Amino acid sequence: MAITIKQAVINVCNNLEPGEKLLGYELYNRTLAELRKHGSKKRPLSDTVLRRFREVREICNMESKISVSKYTKKE
Repeated sequence: MAITIKQAVINVCNNLEPGEKLLGYELYNRTLAELRKHGSKKRPLSDTVLRRFREVREICNMESKISVSKYTKKE
C-alpha cells in the first residue's frame, strides 16, 4: 500500500542515527526512495517534501537551520 509524503519523511527521519546530518537534496532523494519502496508513484516537488519535514521535525526529533539546507537528528 502506498504511503503519504508526510509518512515517507517521518520514516526517513526516524531511520537516522542521532547526530546524523542530511543536506536538503539527500532528504529529498531518500524521501522519493521511501515512496517508491512502498509502491507510490508520487514525484513531489522538493519544496513539498521540505514543507512536510517542517510539519514533522519535532515529532521526529530533528532540527534544521533557517536558510541553510542542513537537517540534523538531535542527540
